[in-house]
Amino acid sequence: MRTILLLTDKKGWHYKQLIQSIKKYNIDVITKNLSDLSISIINNEPQILQKNGEPLNVTDVFVRHIPGGSLEEIITYLNILKTFQLKNINVMNTAENIEMTVDKSLTSLKLKDAGILTPNTWIIHGKNECKKAINKLLAKHSLIYKPLFGSQGDNIIKITSPLDFDTITNTSNIYYLQEFLETEPSHDYRVLIIKNKYKKIFHTMMRYGDNFLNNISKGAKCVPVKIDHEIINTAIEASNIIDIPFCGVDIIKHNNKNYVIELNSIPAWKGMQSITDASISDQITEIFLSRDNDIIKSSIKK
Repeated sequence: MRTILLLTDKKGWHYKQLIQSIKKYNIDVITKNLSDLSISIINNEPQILQKNGEPLNVTDVFVRHIPGGSLEEIITYLNILKTFQLKNINVMNTAENIEMTVDKSLTSLKLKDAGILTPNTWIIHGKNECKKAINKLLAKHSLIYKPLFGSQGDNIIKITSPLDFDTITNTSNIYYLQEFLETEPSHDYRVLIIKNKYKKIFHTMMRYGDNFLNNISKGAKCVPVKIDHEIINTAIEASNIIDIPFCGVDIIKHNNKNYVIELNSIPAWKGMQSITDASISDQITEIFLSRDNDIIKSSIKK
């Protein structure tokens, strides 16, 4: 019997959407937080253990949340996902996918290596060194500071003067800066990609922010747009770099060129769902349950 493990920290809108879609199949669902799981290796056999010490036996894992924590905790959470993969369990998205997108500096390097435009970027060690760099760079353009492992637009600071730098709270001592690409009014494109070897599904929208942040979580408005094949192709190329089946790609069109701002390996789709009639969670579930396009049609409830 097929059993899905849904990794999440809360049973909100996205959770309910996925459960509703999965119910169309005869598949059991277990919900856990990664912080509730651990790893054992007994008699050379790796196992994922629950809090009660019992092995967790599942066939598929869908990741909706990676908890924060110390470096050791985060590495362990990712190693749990890698253990599932070693046991030939279907995982969306994999630890490698998540590592690649969560680390913004690595994402930027991979994009540039593949010839995909992304804003000019600086990864600087040390507060004083960063201040020196900012003083020089501001003579040319404004900057954006982003936490290296941040998400949802949290703690992003627009730097237009050296005084803005002093508002940054950073305990890591690593500063990730990008050239600020102006759009008027402030907006970007979000492309949601769901794909396997044989099928690609994409949705796209524009997001208009009240300020320089265009995140839905920060109050941005979702607006449907006509299909822009250049935007779509840029997003697909970016997703192919890390071979990720499900992601959100954020793009800014600046001076008629497409710049990839970010890849998100645990994307939300509530905003996108508000402007389309298609059930995005149904599409995600279909691709997720498809191994090499072998959809388990026999288990769909009649």
